Amino acid sequence: MKRFFNYTFSGFLLLTIFFSCQKEYETIDVIDDRNVQEYIQLNKINMQEYQGTGVYYQVVSPGAGPEVQYSDKIPALITMRSLDGKYVSVDTFSIANRYYNFLGYYNPEPIRIGVKEVLKKSNGTIRMIIPSRLAFGRNGSGSIPGNASLDVTVRALDISKLVQYEDFTIKKYLESNSLTGFTKTTTGLYYKIGQPGTGSPITLDSTIVANYTGKLLNGTIFDRALAGSEATFKVNSLVNGWRQGIPLIKQGGSIRLIVPSALGYGLEGSSPSIPSFSVLDFEVTVTDVKQ
Repeated sequence: MKRFFNYTFSGFLLLTIFFSCQKEYETIDVIDDRNVQEYIQLNKINMQEYQGTGVYYQVVSPGAGPEVQYSDKIPALITMRSLDGKYVSVDTFSIANRYYNFLGYYNPEPIRIGVKEVLKKSNGTIRMIIPSRLAFGRNGSGSIPGNASLDVTVRALDISKLVQYEDFTIKKYLESNSLTGFTKTTTGLYYKIGQPGTGSPITLDSTIVANYTGKLLNGTIFDRALAGSEATFKVNSLVNGWRQGIPLIKQGGSIRLIVPSALGYGLEGSSPSIPSFSVLDFEVTVTDVKQ
């Protein structure tokens, strides 16, 4: 009886030690909520929680356009950063920051809910703090790390005013880069002739040989063909901006074209290098013309 008691007492003591040594780990909900609260307080952001979800929002600029629906295709500018600063995506002229598709397709879900249920109208801006469990979770997404709570700002553009928005963007681009001497056409194309050229004239039916550089407004070069590796094009097969601009010069001439998306690759852009509704900057020299 004494021996049995010793064994039983020893086992009980071991179990007591085992359970007392177990570490209690915080759940991701607790970690998320603490990180979000600390971030909001540190940055002195005036935000409201959305229906007890842990998502916080602030309407930066109330929507003034049509009401948005999940079934609407909307153009949007999106900036995103993790609360710890390890991930930052704030360049609005890149693929990651431009969206044109059905609102109901956009992930993570709190963003589409915030635009539809809180912002409600296009031509407005909303900022959201999204806990990691409702963002991209433990695995993250692409360059977004796992367990990253996000600070997201969405500017939902009014598609009916996109032409005016892009024209304003072009003017700011020219001003900020000290680019002068450009002419604007009635279609919205901006151009500046460097050399008019003295050779053969160019028509829509012409085939041209050219060296050129195409870049986004953030300076990213998405395409180029330099001297010694010129490209050959049929003019009438090119985007509207080129079809309108290239015939303004002759063989041997050079021209710079600032092309709004309506004269370029449109609302959808051209994956993987040209984002949705992108204004494009081309510098072109035509070295030969074949009629």
